[in-house]
Amino acid sequence: MKSVSNGRAFAPLLRYFVGDTNFTIVSNNCWGAHIYQALSMEYQTPFVGLFVPPRSYLDLLRRFDYFMRSELRFTNESRMASVNIWRDREGLNYPIGLLDGQVEVHFQHYTGEEEARSKWQRRCQRISPNPGRWFFKFDDREGATADDIREFCSLPLDNKVCFTRRASSMPTIVIPGEPEDTQVCDGVALSGISRRYFNTLRWVSTRPNQIPLPSLL
Repeated sequence: MKSVSNGRAFAPLLRYFVGDTNFTIVSNNCWGAHIYQALSMEYQTPFVGLFVPPRSYLDLLRRFDYFMRSELRFTNESRMASVNIWRDREGLNYPIGLLDGQVEVHFQHYTGEEEARSKWQRRCQRISPNPGRWFFKFDDREGATADDIREFCSLPLDNKVCFTRRASSMPTIVIPGEPEDTQVCDGVALSGISRRYFNTLRWVSTRPNQIPLPSLL
């Protein structure tokens, strides 16, 4: 199925299966970008090339519409000591955004504040106006705890999925890894692996009964 998900020649067929292509993927990291790429579509989400720490992400989801309309400002360091230590160790100097002074957005794959702000604002304007076409994804990376996973799963969101490395009492999708792994792989790698366990195309489709298995995305 690799040629299907990556080949532009199949994009019209994939868009047919989706039906209403006006949808927004909200993810705590880069995981959702592959969906738009496979469909040869503009990103209808600003959650591309970045990650949002677990507590900030849950704050964001509890008041999603409010925070997405909030002004984006920047700060020099994270409120998470572990992230600051990691940035110093790896020599990273990417922009860290703040929505309403509360929600941290780590623009890990952006060169500076100007690029981060420009792309964030432009892509926010493409968010689907229909909340029924918002799709929320979470995983156990960046120190997410069992309580964080439980809180995400209990949020009153119509379309949500959570990937974890290990089984839990919550309705999550377990992604296998090495025995020593305590969390799922990064968002880019996860986008390639998760299709074996979760049919993303059917998830976002308005024509789910017409989509063959296995997952095409």
